[in-house]
Amino acid sequence: MALDQTGPDFPYEKNMGFFDHIDELRKRLMRLAFVLLVLIVVSFFYVSEIFDFIILSPFKEGFWGYEFFCKAGRYFTGKDIMCWTPPQLEMQSQQIQGQFVSAFKISMVVSFVVSFPYLIHQIWQFIKPALSIKEIRKTRSSLFVVSLLFFTGVAFAYFFLVPLASNFLLGYSLNPQIKNIITISSVTGFVSFMCLATGLVFELPVLIYVLARIGFVSAAFLIKYWRYAAVIIFIIAGIATPSPDIFSQLLLGLPLMLLYVIGIFIAKRVEKRRAEAEQ
Repeated sequence: MALDQTGPDFPYEKNMGFFDHIDELRKRLMRLAFVLLVLIVVSFFYVSEIFDFIILSPFKEGFWGYEFFCKAGRYFTGKDIMCWTPPQLEMQSQQIQGQFVSAFKISMVVSFVVSFPYLIHQIWQFIKPALSIKEIRKTRSSLFVVSLLFFTGVAFAYFFLVPLASNFLLGYSLNPQIKNIITISSVTGFVSFMCLATGLVFELPVLIYVLARIGFVSAAFLIKYWRYAAVIIFIIAGIATPSPDIFSQLLLGLPLMLLYVIGIFIAKRVEKRRAEAEQ
């Protein structure tokens, strides 16, 4: 159905031309920008606490991720081979504006993570007029899944990947005479990139669902080329985890492969519903 038509299947559809859609998009972006601005201001006000309790926690003893690895190592091996002590972290700022810029980056990242459900909601509200009643009912329930996958990925990186990768990288020594003195921007960028990248790649089932809906991929296609997908997934895992050791890549790659398998079942479900609708 054209966008300038209305009917019982498209109750929210409006008579909107090209510039009307542009104006609607502008309104959505303005609302999102306003929410982000408010969150950035609030986050910046508490940025010292955020830096200490969130950014630096994975580099401290007693962090939950280290406790998990220690208990897992004792359970499977009966030894303390995975009970790591975080290397001492010495930080410095090499630029006059270094600490201020890092504080602003932390505020932006925190604001984006917190506002992610609102971002997804605004995207859905923008495309909602073009959806039928059936599609609206289906996509409304999927909004929670999109946010859940993102937050799961962020938490997975924060509690598991960051302590694992930081322990390896800070513990590696090219020469005993070289001392690791890390810049603040390096620490904040490392934690932020790991969490955001993992949160986004955890949206793999959603991507497969969208591609299956438009007919770009099928369950048979995903099954046939799963080996190529595995290579791509582990390449992405290697990029998202700066640590070069194979264990950290497996730690991210295996959950992504599980999400890929879930995506195959999602594609099958989409194909089944499409076949039922055509009967």
